[in-house]
Amino acid sequence: MSSKFDVVVIGGGAMGSAAAWQLAKRGRSVALLEQFGPAHVNGSSHGGSRIYRATYVQDEYLNLMKQALPMWEELEQESGARLLTRVGLVSHGFPPHDFEAPMRAHGIPLEVLTPQEAEERWPGMRFEGKVLFEHSTAGRVNADLTVAALQHRIVREGGEVHHNVQVLDVQPARNGLVVETTNGVLLADRVVLAAGGWTNRLAPKLLGLDQELPLRVVEVAPAHFQICATLTQPGHSETDGGEGDEGIVVNQGQHHGLTEANWPAFTHDHAPTDPTTGAPTRWPGIVYGLATDGEGIKVGFNAYGRDTDPDARTWVPREGDRELHADYVRQWLPGLVPESAEFLSCTYTRTPTDDFLVDRVGRVVIASPCSGHGFKFTPVLGKMIADLACEDIDAPVTARPELFALRKLLGR
Repeated sequence: MSSKFDVVVIGGGAMGSAAAWQLAKRGRSVALLEQFGPAHVNGSSHGGSRIYRATYVQDEYLNLMKQALPMWEELEQESGARLLTRVGLVSHGFPPHDFEAPMRAHGIPLEVLTPQEAEERWPGMRFEGKVLFEHSTAGRVNADLTVAALQHRIVREGGEVHHNVQVLDVQPARNGLVVETTNGVLLADRVVLAAGGWTNRLAPKLLGLDQELPLRVVEVAPAHFQICATLTQPGHSETDGGEGDEGIVVNQGQHHGLTEANWPAFTHDHAPTDPTTGAPTRWPGIVYGLATDGEGIKVGFNAYGRDTDPDARTWVPREGDRELHADYVRQWLPGLVPESAEFLSCTYTRTPTDDFLVDRVGRVVIASPCSGHGFKFTPVLGKMIADLACEDIDAPVTARPELFALRKLLGR
């Protein structure tokens, strides 16, 4: 390992890797330090699938989504890996905001369906409320392949990637920072802290704070379900698949069948009460789902989890999780086998508002753009983090939206 760098990035998950990729592309000398080995499952950037969608109302996120798509294509072209699968996303239910108008205003192509029309198109799913189909700019992205592709490109662009290296301390030095690690001492002009659930181990000192950042590390447990065998067989419909914007095939009939390959990603803002019984619905928060190649259909509850220490996770679902997921599948996803759940463990690092934290304090860039919805923005957030790391340390911070500012997180 070299001893002096323009930028040392602490944390080799999606965001740290994307930032290091962008910095290396600009010719900066950069070292990416990851405390675990390659392809580890201890943080938030592992697994075969993440939702890719633009169902937002805030300009900040919609603007980033417009920038993200060509950057995903750029990364795919550079790496030769297929990272993004555009099978579309169906959002339905009763969200607190109507996504249609802001999405259309930002040029996101949409189709509006009734629940009955949606159920005819996707017979393994049930729907309620307003149904939006983001058909050509949404789907799923492979998290494992993304991190691997980014780290491969960092090295190809002249950067360094070091696994199994833990950062012990960062000290100010003349014209830079001293980074003490389990593998020696590095000198850096700038440091990017993108450590996910471990952010508060270093953040207060690096940012000059007398308190930890208000970040919650939450262990979540979505589950994969297998598709019913009868659903994967083509049906008999005279309606052919059509093409949406940009030539992306849109599934318009039952004749295709539903498989992992064409099952759409989905989000469900369910009604607070059961439409049949009137009883309160059991499902906590927004429900989401998407296919994972070779593993089935992932189903999870976005606001459901338990606070955890990232070094002391249980790795097991909570009591009642199996029944809760199976009950949802029985009611809303009849094309899946309710008894087939295989649970996962992942972590969210959440801010109080679930907005991202991306900012700079002098030579230090802090990046916690997650809260369970950050992965889809990986390449564009990598660019934002790199832009911050390249700003003059005494200049005003301009390379991030005010929504992501540290002072907003701290209530200042």
